[in-house]
Amino acid sequence: MNLDALAARAGLVLSRRLGEVVALADPVLLKNETRCLVVRCRVSGSGSGAASVIIKQIRDDPARGFSDWASLSFLSDLEGAGGIVPRFLGGDVEGRFFLMEDLGGSRSLGDVLAEDDPEAAASALHALAVQTARLHVAARDGESGFEAIRSALPGAGGLGRRAEAETWLAGGEKWELWFRAAGARLPDGFGTCAENIAEIYADPGPYLSFTHGDPAPSNNHVARNGQVRLLDFEYGGFRHALYDITAWNVLCPLPPRCVEVMNRRSRETLAKSFPAARDDAGYARAWGCLCAFRALAILTWIKPDILQENRPWVSDSWTARHAVLAAVTRLEEAAAGISELAPVREAAGALAGALRRWWPEFRDVVVLSTAWPALKELPTP
Repeated sequence: MNLDALAARAGLVLSRRLGEVVALADPVLLKNETRCLVVRCRVSGSGSGAASVIIKQIRDDPARGFSDWASLSFLSDLEGAGGIVPRFLGGDVEGRFFLMEDLGGSRSLGDVLAEDDPEAAASALHALAVQTARLHVAARDGESGFEAIRSALPGAGGLGRRAEAETWLAGGEKWELWFRAAGARLPDGFGTCAENIAEIYADPGPYLSFTHGDPAPSNNHVARNGQVRLLDFEYGGFRHALYDITAWNVLCPLPPRCVEVMNRRSRETLAKSFPAARDDAGYARAWGCLCAFRALAILTWIKPDILQENRPWVSDSWTARHAVLAAVTRLEEAAAGISELAPVREAAGALAGALRRWWPEFRDVVVLSTAWPALKELPTP
């Protein structure tokens, strides 16, 4: 389907949504990737006030694409979620596309971090933490509503936190391979501890809520007035509410002081509706558990062949070695003082020590964090 045909078909969908005849014209290609195609179109003949809309066409991964659709549809009608995501404006299952509000421009957190403006970066990061926590608060009791939407769309089978927990735990052979290759010992009790972490992920109890699932510097929109909204919900679903915020400590590790402030602001927002977040010891355990889940996941994505030869991960300056060493180091710190996580913490410390012996370039590096220009000199919170 070419862009003009896509725009014409999407115009019919929007007309039904608005209850009036509109047309979409002048399609502009914004993104052309294997997973999706994103187009901006001008709206003609609408009394709704929208000058343009965004069309997102699902391509090679329908399970993820329709999860994005379901997430946006669910959140758009959710009380308390206003201003967190763009509005969902309808979709066409057969045409494999959906429409959403055009937020204007294409500025993301990644763009802000790439500039030399620490104040703007700190403001955007803190706003992102609050908006994500607001999402969890608004969606806390909405799992059945989300599942009704998602199950009615293609590619719904095999999704969900229990399947994710099983996949994660099945990565145990890859963890063992890492420890053998690096010459580090897995401590007694590690397997049982990992099983407990998987169970907490699968059954978050008082922390269950909707999560974005893939926080990244590019998966959001930063308006000129500083408002942050979340985008790209391909991994959206109900899981542990700390799954999103811990990504900034482990998966995309920001400077510790920045993570501390984001975590504090996220927790303050969560605590308004999640009583469990008000308990210091319980929150620390939950934080450590989710950091462990994320850190050990990285060991299943990256092979230990990087012991001998490094390779880029997200960029030439943030390599696979950076990602692995940062993950196990952050895990060791997050699990400190938590008796239930002692075996995992010991394992992370042993592996981190072994990796520093393998990689002399990291022996004197105390803190590993992603090197964004705007984060070199963060303002005092």
